[in-house]
Amino acid sequence: MTQSHPNGRPNPTGKSAPPTSRRSARQQRLANRETNRALARAGTSGSSGTGFRTLMIWTAIAVVIGAVVIGGAYLLTSQSATVSPEGSPIPPFVVTPSGLPSDGRTLGSADAKVTIDAYEDFRCTACFDFTTTVEPQLVTNYIKTGKAKLVFHDLLTIDSHSTPPSTESRDAANAALCANDQGQFWPFHDWLFTNQSPREAAGAFTLDRLVLIGKDAGLNMTTFEPCVRNGTHLAEVAAEQTAAPSDATGTPAIYVNNTLTSDYTYATVSAAIDAALNPSPSPSGSAAASGSAAASASAAPTATTAPTASPS
Repeated sequence: MTQSHPNGRPNPTGKSAPPTSRRSARQQRLANRETNRALARAGTSGSSGTGFRTLMIWTAIAVVIGAVVIGGAYLLTSQSATVSPEGSPIPPFVVTPSGLPSDGRTLGSADAKVTIDAYEDFRCTACFDFTTTVEPQLVTNYIKTGKAKLVFHDLLTIDSHSTPPSTESRDAANAALCANDQGQFWPFHDWLFTNQSPREAAGAFTLDRLVLIGKDAGLNMTTFEPCVRNGTHLAEVAAEQTAAPSDATGTPAIYVNNTLTSDYTYATVSAAIDAALNPSPSPSGSAAASGSAAASASAAPTATTAPTASPS
């Protein structure tokens, strides 16, 4: 069973509030997210001196921590509430290396022995965790070295339970494919995850904001904007949902050579990759080897006995 994102598929129990452990985990992710957002904004705010920038960073962190402690319980019990559109797009603070071989939504060498299939939703906060903490380690240790390649798939999990109904996961997936038309899927992928709502609330990926994110990401707006607004790739996104593996019940769902991992942590995923790269000998092979050795051993005495008897 995969460690699915708690807000991935509708909860079969019908309960709206997540368990306390999940609530605490989401509160920690919210704190980390807002700190990173504050750092990113402070690091790109004008050309002030280093001292002023440092002061702004620590001030932002203090404000964020206070806000999380005071408002965390409220935020986590009202995750489905609609909020006003998010602010100006923030440049990614974790960037996919540009020098790697890629083909559309496949990152890494086509000849890599191991394939990592990642089923994700751009609104999913657990997917943000995978993208910003686990994926960079996979890139460094396996993709750069040519041992593995990473393939991104859209699996829409947030839209289905948004209140009021939302299509922002779908629209973000379409926008990423519009960027892919320009050979810019992975850079835009970084921008989307950085600018998702830390509460998975509506407003972060309206059509207007997706266009603005594309503009800040440096895309060709002559083709990107109409592609986003007209939903050029919506049929392709819908087809992905029916083609997804039946055991991908939440996001992120990570597969290594078509086998679902038990969770999306680096320890688990890297262990699965290592096992695929260096498979253990099968028991049957070991038995065959033992049989051959036995046969050789039994034949040896016969060979040495014959010369002994020849003098007589």
